[in-house]
Amino acid sequence: LENQTGDSRMTTYLNINGDVRDTASLTLPTDRTFRNAWVFGDEDVVEVDMPKAQEIFKDNLRRERQPLLEALDVEYMKAMERGEDTASIVAQKVALRDITDDARIASATTPDQLGAMDVASLTA
Repeated sequence: LENQTGDSRMTTYLNINGDVRDTASLTLPTDRTFRNAWVFGDEDVVEVDMPKAQEIFKDNLRRERQPLLEALDVEYMKAMERGEDTASIVAQKVALRDITDDARIASATTPDQLGAMDVASLTA
């Protein structure tokens, strides 16, 4: 792209909900994990909208836990067929289902706090 002065310097733009700005004048987050939660803040600083980031994080957790739940479903069925106790499997499945309601997610105030969590740490 050519800028208005006619030189061949590339200009990169950032579009957040239809508000388009030249990135040369912006301070951007270094981590793009929660890119879809970015908002323009004061003084050309791009910030992370934490409620949006928390929802993105929960969606990521749902994708991460899906194969774990599927594996537990298989274990459950095998235990049922053998007449074994399924209580521990059921407890693991409940813990995985409830993971998105963990208070630590809602209380996270920075993207780094969210990024430090995963399925393993939230179910430990």
